[in-house]
Amino acid sequence: MSVDTGTPAVAVIAGTSYDSGLGADLLRAKGLAAVPYAMAGSPDEQDSLQYQDPDGLAAAFHGCLAELRAGGTELAMLFCNSLSAVVDHDDAALPVVSPVTVYSELLPSLRSSLVVTGNAQAVLGVERTAWRTAPGHRMLGVSDPALVRGIEAGDPEAAFAASHLPTTLRLAERLGIEAVVLACTHFTAVLPYVVATCDLPVIDVGTRLVERTTRAVTNGLSGDVAA
Repeated sequence: MSVDTGTPAVAVIAGTSYDSGLGADLLRAKGLAAVPYAMAGSPDEQDSLQYQDPDGLAAAFHGCLAELRAGGTELAMLFCNSLSAVVDHDDAALPVVSPVTVYSELLPSLRSSLVVTGNAQAVLGVERTAWRTAPGHRMLGVSDPALVRGIEAGDPEAAFAASHLPTTLRLAERLGIEAVVLACTHFTAVLPYVVATCDLPVIDVGTRLVERTTRAVTNGLSGDVAA
């Protein structure tokens, strides 16, 4: 599919070059121009920033948005669940399509969910949104940083098979959980293996972000962007 060059490129901001590049590739497959921007060089560096220097990370994030706006960018997609839990992007320099908006829409429609994330910051972000938008929602949150690192190593299928996720999915089925939420954009890479392993509905936040961003561009940035 050819890329639409009639609109400014979407800035894809994420934790590492892997997920920023994945998000940009997914948007390009939808015909949109996209440019990736990574906030760290590795998952370890991103985790360190989130846990040890969240203020510095937030300042770098907002500085990036300000530079992008000055350069003519009109829309950003925040393609990182844990980063969305750490940085406040309600009053950002650019409109931001965020995982937080996806959670706010999704969780009230479910009675319960297994939420699988790349680190505990992302678990906190989803749980905070559930508390605010769906207080009766039963959430089982699991983080798997090792799966993130395995995916970045270049073999998502092997990383999935070696992870605890297949066992966790079977546990969710036994517990009667209503749906599985993949709340790490890295996990978009293992979505086919999760679907093949699990009989529960699987909701991939990365896919939802791409869908929302595509609609936002098509609708002139209205209706699908977090305030």
